[in-house]
Amino acid sequence: MKDIAIRIVNIALVVVTVFLTLMSGVLLYYKTIGKDKVPSAITSTYATTVENPQTGEQLPTIEANYYSNRNDNGYEVIELLFNCYSGISKQAIYSRGFQLVINEDGTKLYQYNRYDGVNFETGHEYEWGDIMVIDINGTTYGVALDGTYTITTKNFNLGKAIWHTISGLFTGWNYEENAYNYDTKTYEYTFEDLLIKVGQILKSSSNGTGDSVISLVDLGDFLHIYEIDENGQVSGEPVGNRTLTNSYFTMQTHYDNRGMVWAKQSMFGSVAGDSQFNISGIADNVDYWKVTSEVRLTEQDFVARYLTSENGYYYALSTEKINELKNFENIEINVDFNISNFEEVNVLGLDYYALYGLKINSLTISSITQRDFKLLVGSLKDTGLTSIETNSVNLININSGVSV
Repeated sequence: MKDIAIRIVNIALVVVTVFLTLMSGVLLYYKTIGKDKVPSAITSTYATTVENPQTGEQLPTIEANYYSNRNDNGYEVIELLFNCYSGISKQAIYSRGFQLVINEDGTKLYQYNRYDGVNFETGHEYEWGDIMVIDINGTTYGVALDGTYTITTKNFNLGKAIWHTISGLFTGWNYEENAYNYDTKTYEYTFEDLLIKVGQILKSSSNGTGDSVISLVDLGDFLHIYEIDENGQVSGEPVGNRTLTNSYFTMQTHYDNRGMVWAKQSMFGSVAGDSQFNISGIADNVDYWKVTSEVRLTEQDFVARYLTSENGYYYALSTEKINELKNFENIEINVDFNISNFEEVNVLGLDYYALYGLKINSLTISSITQRDFKLLVGSLKDTGLTSIETNSVNLININSGVSV
């Protein structure tokens, strides 16, 4: 019995020794040549807001705009702003902005800075891997665009195809797999890639158009978070390195079906580096961008049609002008048509469908001398007008669409 017990103990010792040896080998493997094959865990970081140390204001970590230009009236523009600090001391907010302008000439990226409410083109363009200083739950971190992706291409190899066709008759090798060369390359994400992805996120959001906040946007493929120690040293590896990393950001967004036609639409007050950008055909006026903005039209905004039988002119807004004004939200359109401003011209009235479908807040028709003024069929249809203000003008209403 004693010999049997000793034999059992010896066998147990051998099993334990073999197990420990195998585990040591596995550990050594994952610490050396197999370190990139460590089973993935999940690491998540949540960058929600940063605090302006000068005002105490809480700002979203990221702000984003997307003007998709579905109505084809301007430029497609995607904008992204990181509200980050000027340095690890976090003494001031020095935001980094990126603007992707897409038009018939192609796609181009512009970079901006924002400090103390003023936006301007950057003097130092951020590149792949550059650190922006942010705050997560009172702790200083860095965020960087340093994500990568791989693309594998399959190229037909005639020599391999012939060889494996012949050898496959005897070995059963897989022709499909062995007749090709496979080339895998790693690429760095660019800021253009990031902005295009953000545009897709805003377009797909169930919030729809307008302003909204998306609380958790995972940009872990593109952006990585880095620890920063008390001496300002940035960690050489991102948080959650060699794990499945989720980098969540709070994003304040604006999504618009219109195209960008004015610099005032941009969060940077500039489009393609031009703070005077305006392709609207309407004189730039900052009042357009109030909560309720006023657009004032005069007789000079109308186009004339001469009628030989009456030896005079009827006036209307062009179809292009009407459609252009319809694209703008929260505007108040007031029309002031002064007949006396036409010298030696016989003004007959408003033409057919002159303001059709354009929501008008007020219409004033005036003259220094007493005049007749015709409102032709449909000239005011669907404008929302219930009254017209006149001064020395006798209105002749011909089924204009408004009772006067």
